Amino acid sequence: MTITLKNANYEVVLNTHGAEINSFRSVKDGTRYVFEGPESVWKFHAPVLFPQVGRIKDGFYTWQEKEYHLVNNGMSRDLEHKLVKQTETSAVFELTESAETADKFPWKFKLTTSYELKENGLVFTTTVTNTDSTPMTFSLGSHTAFCCPRNTDPADTTNADYQYEFEKKEPLTTVLLNDAAQLAVDEDGTSPCTAPYGEKEAGIIPVSSAGFGNGHFFTKFTSNWVGLRNKKDGSLIKVNCAGYPYLMVWQGGNGAEGVSGNGFNCIEPWYGTADAENTDHAWENKSGLIELAPGESFTADQSITIEK
Repeated sequence: MTITLKNANYEVVLNTHGAEINSFRSVKDGTRYVFEGPESVWKFHAPVLFPQVGRIKDGFYTWQEKEYHLVNNGMSRDLEHKLVKQTETSAVFELTESAETADKFPWKFKLTTSYELKENGLVFTTTVTNTDSTPMTFSLGSHTAFCCPRNTDPADTTNADYQYEFEKKEPLTTVLLNDAAQLAVDEDGTSPCTAPYGEKEAGIIPVSSAGFGNGHFFTKFTSNWVGLRNKKDGSLIKVNCAGYPYLMVWQGGNGAEGVSGNGFNCIEPWYGTADAENTDHAWENKSGLIELAPGESFTADQSITIEK
């Protein structure tokens, strides 16, 4: 089921399947900010990632001698969420444990995804609550795909007319990944491993037809937001990343060739990492997990701000 939020500036369509943004458009000029499809290019739009972010090697992990099965980026994006609150400009969704999650995640939980339209964008938060009687560990993140080029861009606009921009223009540190987008390990088998990203201009990542492969992964940044700027008109879409330990960027579709609506670039703030290439599959040995005591909650803010 889809629902629509609308204010004077923006219209957002949300889906109870995955509690995901399906579209985010300007009311005034029809600009499409979030990738809407087609599924043949990518079947998602802005998935919520829980309880795993990134690749999970071989599709499983173990906990207390039992095997659990997850797809890459976790289970939330593939499940139906309950709409628990709605106004003209806001909505709240909930996902809790069920028979469908029993072989995917061992704990009782509540995942609350909240959206509220504002004059300059969309407040977008996810909150995990441990409703179990024992401590719970998990990863949490988002994966919003922004149209590049956009439908209102000039006809000759391509991905190369955009760039990623870290708020503080700081030199970037990358987390090394292998060709399968798993954490690379050092000679001692340890991960995550980091290195200077080596960008020409600090905190600026040019976008081009070469793309980012399986993604470029960053850590140790202090910027409060990462944005996607259109260099032609200076417009900027920002995603909150304050306090996040990791952030992924990824490019998909054929926007590099200037096909409006079929190309996108993702900004993905994460609490957690993909599996290491040498993982032993034990959940407790994963890097970057958040731990919650019974009754505790943790909120991630990945709000979207639009600057014209």
